[in-house]
Amino acid sequence: MDLLTPAQRAHLGALESTFPGWRIVVHQGVWHATRHRAVTPEQRCNGLHRQLARPDPVALFHALCGQLAILVRMGDA
Repeated sequence: MDLLTPAQRAHLGALESTFPGWRIVVHQGVWHATRHRAVTPEQRCNGLHRQLARPDPVALFHALCGQLAILVRMGDA
């Protein structure tokens, strides 16, 4: 993991506590999230991804909210 600023560490902690089903890391300035559980074919067809990458923590937060919304719509949350 890259050396993080205090603000980035705070963002990382907030993301980890908000989305415990995902492993979140920052590598070379890019924020990555990998789902702990495998994605089923049905989930994939509905737009769920196993991995996400975004340029900053806010963009990753919004992407993860979208993933959570998919799970809620499917009744898998």
